[in-house]
Amino acid sequence: MDKLSIEELVLGERKFLHDLSNKLLIAQGMATFVTRKFSKGESAEEKDLERCEKLMKSIKDMTTLLVNRREILHKESEDS
Repeated sequence: MDKLSIEELVLGERKFLHDLSNKLLIAQGMATFVTRKFSKGESAEEKDLERCEKLMKSIKDMTTLLVNRREILHKESEDS
């Protein structure tokens, strides 16, 4: 693999941060809905389970993004 240029690295970082930010907002939103409901003593409904599943998927996706980006950066540092 050819070494990435500074511009390619910057664009990759911007895309990574954009994707990670989107996943964080999803996770925060789903957690907020469920936390508010449970803090009021309300019982869980099917929609709450769906929100928790979205939260878990978002966390899994963020982990994947981080692992992939770390691999790219490690590869780039080994090539230097």
